[in-house]
Parts: sequence; C-alpha cells; structure tokens
Amino acid sequence: MADNFSADAGQIDDGMGQAMKAKIKEQQAYARAMSSRVNAAPKVDPDGVPDHAFEGFGTIEAQNQEKPLVPLMPERGILKESWLNVEIGDADKAEVRVVITARNIGIGAQFDKSGEVMRDRLPLEEVTDISQQGGAIVLQTNPEGYSSGRQYKIYTTESDWHALIEKNVAAEHKRVNSKLKLVRRVLRGYYNSRPYQWFLSTTIVVNFFLVVYESQIQPLPKTDPFCIADPTHARCGDVYENLQTFDILFTAFFALELAVNMYVHWFFAFIKNPWNDFDFIIVMISLVNAADIEGLEYLSGARAFRIFRLAGKFESLRRIVSALSSSILPMANAFLIGGIFLLILAVLGTEFFKKRDETNFGTMFRTVYSLWLMIAFGNWENDLPVLREDNTVDTGVLIYLIVVVVVLLWVALQVVLAVLLDNFIAATANEDNILRKNELLEANAQNLNTGGLEPLLMEMLKLFDTSEQLGRGIKKLFHHLDYNNRGTITYEKMHQGAKKLQTTPQILVSKEDWKILIGDGANCDENGDMNIAHFEFMMRSQVKSYVQRNLTDIAAMHEEEIEQHIILTALRLLLMLDPSTRMESLMVKVNELSQDVAGVRTKMMQAVKRIETAAVAVLKATTGHIDNPPTANEQPERANMASIGSVNMPRLPN
Repeated sequence: MADNFSADAGQIDDGMGQAMKAKIKEQQAYARAMSSRVNAAPKVDPDGVPDHAFEGFGTIEAQNQEKPLVPLMPERGILKESWLNVEIGDADKAEVRVVITARNIGIGAQFDKSGEVMRDRLPLEEVTDISQQGGAIVLQTNPEGYSSGRQYKIYTTESDWHALIEKNVAAEHKRVNSKLKLVRRVLRGYYNSRPYQWFLSTTIVVNFFLVVYESQIQPLPKTDPFCIADPTHARCGDVYENLQTFDILFTAFFALELAVNMYVHWFFAFIKNPWNDFDFIIVMISLVNAADIEGLEYLSGARAFRIFRLAGKFESLRRIVSALSSSILPMANAFLIGGIFLLILAVLGTEFFKKRDETNFGTMFRTVYSLWLMIAFGNWENDLPVLREDNTVDTGVLIYLIVVVVVLLWVALQVVLAVLLDNFIAATANEDNILRKNELLEANAQNLNTGGLEPLLMEMLKLFDTSEQLGRGIKKLFHHLDYNNRGTITYEKMHQGAKKLQTTPQILVSKEDWKILIGDGANCDENGDMNIAHFEFMMRSQVKSYVQRNLTDIAAMHEEEIEQHIILTALRLLLMLDPSTRMESLMVKVNELSQDVAGVRTKMMQAVKRIETAAVAVLKATTGHIDNPPTANEQPERANMASIGSVNMPRLPN
C-alpha cells in the first residue's frame, strides 16, 4: 500500500493547495517508512529514515520506571545464556539472545541487537511437553496460559540446554503443584477475607482495654504481702491470675496470627508492609514479657501499642497515621534547629547568671531545665526576678527573657508547628490524590466499548513528551506484538501479545475489543488485520479517547468545584472538536483512494500491453511480417489507449 503512495502524489490536482500537497507527501513518506518490514533489525530503513524502534517504550523514555512497558531481559539469576536460532509459533527462524533462569526462558527481540529487550518470556511452569526435533528443542505450552499455547523451537547443538530446561521445568511443575502452595493459597484467602479482618480488629480492641484495665487496678498475686494482710482488697483475689491467663491467651493468639501472616505473604509482600514489621516487633516484645524475665517487666506496657494496628484496617485512621509518620523527619529537622537555639541560650544564661542562682543556672543542663520549665509551663521561679524588691527592673534578666521568648516561643516553636502542619497537609493531599486515582481507575473499569487497552494507555501517557517519542513507542509496541515479523497484527497476535506487556492489571483483548480497535473494519485491510500505519492511527486515537474519558470522569469528580469543573469540561470540548481528527481521516481516505487508482492504472496498462501484443500477433499472421512503424492514423489510437492508465486524482475540497 505504502509503496504506491509516492507514485500518485504527483497526480493530485494542481488546484489543491501547496500545504495540502506537502502534507500528503509527508504522510506517504512516513507510511512507506512505517510499513517496511524490519528483518535483521536494520538501524536505517531503505529510505534512509533512522529506525528508532529499539529506543521506544521500555528503554529511553521508561529508563526511570520500575517496570518498563516492553519487558527487558533478566539480569539476575541467569543459569545459562547464548545467541541461538529460535522459532516462535509460525515465525521465521531468527538468531536472538536466549536466557534461562530457574522459572523462565527469556527470548530477545530480533530488532534489538544489544540483547536487552525481551521478545517473549516463556514461564517454565506452562511447558506441557518437551521433545527433540531436527536439532531443535521443541517446547509446547498451555493454551490457557501466559504463552497462549505457542510452540517454541530452540536450535542448539549443546546437549546441556535440553537437560537444563527439562530439569527446571520439572522443578517448576513440582513447585506450582505442591500441596503447600495450595494450602498457602487457601489460607491467604481466609486471612484476607473481611470477616476475619473484623474478628482480628475486635480482638485487638478487647486486648487493648484489658491492658488499660490492668494498668488501672494494678492487680497483685495472692502471695504478695499486701494481699496476705488484706485478701479482700480489689487488687487481690483471682483478678491477677485471670488477667495473666488472658494475657497468655492473647499473646499466643497474636503470635499464631503473625506466623500465619508470614506464611501466606512470605516474603516481600510481608516485609514491605510497615504494619507487619510493627506487629512483628510488638509480638516479639510480648513473648519476651511472657517469659517473665527479671528486669524486663517494663516491656509489658508495649502491648498497648498494638492498637495502632487498627490504622492498617481502617482507611481514615491509616491516612492520619501515615500523614503523621511522613511528617516526622521534616519536623525532626525543625526540632534540631530549635534545640540548637535552646543550647545557645542555655550557654549564655549559664555564663550570665551562674553566680547569682547556682541552683537553677549553675550548669548548662540546669539552665536547659529552667528554660524548659519556662517554655512549657511559664514557670520562672528562681533567684532572678525581673522586678527587684525595691521596684527596680533587672535589665539583664529582662533582656534575656525577651530573647528567650522571641527566639524559642515565637520563632523556633512556631517553625516546628508550621513544618508539622505543612507536611501533614501535604501528606493528606497525597493520600487524597491516591484515593482519587483509585476512583478514576474504578471509573475507567466501568467504561464500556473502549477497546480494553486502558492499562496500556495509562502507562503510555507517562512515557512520552513529544509526538515523535509517542511514534517511536508505538512502533516498538507493533514490533513486540508482531512476533513473527509478518508486518501485520491479527486478533490472535493482539490477544496473545497484549497480556505479555508489563501492565497492571493484565490486558486481555476480547473479540469485541478487537472490533472496536479496528473500527468495525474501517482501520484494517480486507483480511481484518492492521499494518503499522493502521496500528499507529489506532493507538493515537485510543490515547486521545482515553484522555477525553479521563477528563470526563475527573470533571464529574470535581463537579462541586465549579472552576475546575468548567476548565476540565472546556478541555474535553476542545479535544472533541479538534479538526486534526477529521484531517487524519481525510488523509487515510486519500491514501486509500491513491492505492485504488494505482491498482486500476496498473491493471489497465497490463490490458493495453496484452492488446498491443495481440494486435502484433494478428498483423504477423495476416501479413507475415511487421517492419513498418505505426501509420499516422494508428498513432492517435495508441496514444488514447496509453492515456487510460494515467488517472488524475480528484480535487479535494478546501
């Protein structure tokens, strides 16, 4: 299709503006560059246009992303690697980098000669059959799994490849199908269920109030001298033994709960949760306290801190605790500055007043304590009165007090409070943003007839700044999905390849989604497949539609904030009325018309040649030879026949 564009560009009617002609030529050159197949990964295509596919999403734009959109080859845990010939499904054999780890086989992208970009990942747990065929290791996969039943052929003469793959496949099947993993999956479901979490929260609250009650009545054992003297006292009797029994039961329950939590979420899912780390510390302290080690009785009070675990169960409490915890470090810096001012004033006060009041200002620490009493309680009871007994003012003490009040109370303390408030508000706003993002994701999940690419579009919006970067990324996505390098993407390729992209959640393109993506046949060829020009047009349209839907959802979320609601609605209308969309559609129609005209011209020229050949044959048959050139009467007829192949493009409306 693209190769015929340039042949028709010169036939566009002269009435069309020069700008339109230039735009047509630019579109034709771009489509020609996009449509050329990428074999052996050339870095410059036949037209001299650099091929930046290897610089697309996942490398340049996403170098700061934790997970690149198009996956990269593993860097750790590599058991064996080499450059081998590989066939994936119906793809041609290609020499790529192959890496095997304990759980996966990574196959490098053909267009990336650095061997960093991954073309495909084969989870070993999905391998259903391993065989040897014509010097190749043939791996058959599960049709319902991540690899969608693709067949992989790895050509190698090294026997240890087959042995290593077979060994790791067996180990993965044993791990995945183990009974322990099944038990862990079942326990995880029960542990994370809402009824159990409510039961756990209730248990934490009951334990907290028992700790408070114990701290209030201070029970004593019956063997205590006080209880021997007065056994009927409220602190004596069975209350001590009962509270000790409850404490042991609660400690055992929370230790068992911690063990189950560690088992079902081990390892990273457990340690990355700060509430789990906090609970681990509290349970360890409770176990030490239950051992009744002499000298560590004071640790029993740490049980009261377990109530903070409720913050991880209830959203409102969690937001407050998270905001306070995120404010600790900035507030500590402000406290440090305030502490420096306090020590400076303490040194000055000690030097000025140690002879007059050695009790309160004799040393620096005594002075710090005196200043702390003054700041916290307004207490200035010492031998340094501002007003003497003769009603005169002690100017030195007055100036010192004024400096202390201004520096510590009016400046340092206010700075600490301001930093705390500012960081608390910022942390709360960040929590609100996370909540709004979740609401937006829920709204996106409820949108119908979108094409099913929302997770991909959300990640794409983070990975480009310019239209050129977007084009490079789209081209790389096309090469990633077109695993067999046929130059087109079918529904099967889209369905199988989209779920291999590193998005959350995983993308599962249905047949209904595919119909939306190809515009019910308007954005594909006669076979219902998309070439790279169709794919880029589709992806750019999807990005624009995704932004429009987000603007609509966000405007609804800010409906009460009238200014933001109006601004977002205006942006949505501007995108909807963007004339470039109509221009892009017009360019597609022009390109299709150009292709049709070129095809008709070719067929008619072939017909003219066949007629000329037949005419020559007839003349030879009747006269026996044809030596003379066409007569004057024959030349116009041939000219008319030749003119049939020259068709002018119709004039486009202004």
